[in-house]
Amino acid sequence: MNSNIKWLDIWRDRVARVKRGVGLVISGLLLVVGILLSVALLPELPGLVSVALAGDGEAARTLFVCVAGIAVCVLQWLWRATIYPELRRDPPQKETS
Repeated sequence: MNSNIKWLDIWRDRVARVKRGVGLVISGLLLVVGILLSVALLPELPGLVSVALAGDGEAARTLFVCVAGIAVCVLQWLWRATIYPELRRDPPQKETS
């Protein structure tokens, strides 16, 4: 009976590690998307702002969507332990003897 429990614990550990790795990969990819979006937006920013201030609704919408996309990507990285619960660090277990 004890060997069955060990086997189950081993698989639970492996599944937990895989879920943690997948969460890290997804959050990392979204952070890279946010960085690429901000790099793409940076050269166009002065022109977009000036045209949006002149009254062009399409430029204002584009600017808003880009800034919102960057914010979502960065915030999901900062709050990744909340969004991906498997990334939370558990407090160290105290061993009782």
